[in-house]
Amino acid sequence: MSLLSNTALKKIFVAGFYRTHAGMLVFIFMMLISYCLFINTLGTVRPDQIDFWQFFFTISLVSNPLMMTFYLIGSSLYTYKSLKYVLSQLVLPQQEFLYYSFTSSTKKQQFMAWCVVQVYIFIPVLCYTLYAISIGIVFGYYLISIGILLFQLLLVLAGTYICLKENNRLIVANKPSWLIRISRKWSKPVFLLYSFQVFNQSKLAYALTKLLSWVLISSVFVVFADLKDDPRLLMLITTCIVIAHVVLIYHEKIFNNRYLSFLPNFPFTTGKVFFSFCLNYLVLLLPEICWIFSSFGILVSLELMVFAFSVILLFRSLLMLNAMQVKQFLIWVFCLFFLFYLFIMFGFGLILIPLNIIVAWVVFRRNYLNNSILC
Repeated sequence: MSLLSNTALKKIFVAGFYRTHAGMLVFIFMMLISYCLFINTLGTVRPDQIDFWQFFFTISLVSNPLMMTFYLIGSSLYTYKSLKYVLSQLVLPQQEFLYYSFTSSTKKQQFMAWCVVQVYIFIPVLCYTLYAISIGIVFGYYLISIGILLFQLLLVLAGTYICLKENNRLIVANKPSWLIRISRKWSKPVFLLYSFQVFNQSKLAYALTKLLSWVLISSVFVVFADLKDDPRLLMLITTCIVIAHVVLIYHEKIFNNRYLSFLPNFPFTTGKVFFSFCLNYLVLLLPEICWIFSSFGILVSLELMVFAFSVILLFRSLLMLNAMQVKQFLIWVFCLFFLFYLFIMFGFGLILIPLNIIVAWVVFRRNYLNNSILC
């Protein structure tokens, strides 16, 4: 039973971890090998010092407390990544047999099995740690070398304990999130359901989108520092804001196809469906909208908002073309961004507003009911 359990755990978690993260591990391994073996020093170095300078990075790990701290932080991040993978696999339906078969063993046997799994996952870090320790001992850095090894073993034991506790934990129903508890009695318009979905289950994607939006805005202001009041710059920034939200636009299409495919059967006009989903982006773009209205005049802000929503309508409608996948969608987005940039730089940015809405409406009207696709 113990042998079968060890084999199953290694096949499920160890092999799966290396398959998933093979690219990252090969890149780091090749980078370290290239640095340690093929780096050339600057200037003239005596032959008896070449080995020392070629292994300077490795020696720094066991001689410099700051470098050692960075290495231990990197090892901790590797442990976190491996634990995240293992725990995510444990909750999958196909791994439920572990909760009633593997847990029939004693806690000691389970701990040893999980310890073997953690050691196998930790092999790349342990190999480089042993390599660094060997060099450190040769050059007389005994205390830090032993400390690094003990810390790595502590990480392995901590990961083992977490996996053991998680594997023996009773499966309980997940509590509803704070948003669901607060909005349970609210009347939720069908055209705003995607906003609830984002704030309930896609908070990280939303936060990263806002971060990307802020980075793009700051970058444009830095590049065009002399044109801060130019209307063309403001329209370019608005375009960047919409580009930062294309992931949410694509996920809205997936959400609508999965959960709102019944909507064409409701007595909604095509025009209402076309414009009403903009309510989602009125909510999702609220931070950017507040920033624009607080930084620029009312008339300019209204023009920028109408332009932003015309671009959003165009992107949403393009997703209906032949069940477009994300790769083709991104190609369209970047091509249109280049086209928008040319129009804006030549002073024809306002022409894009009616042009975007007309093209979006034509595409939406022709594809709304085709093959029961809902955008």
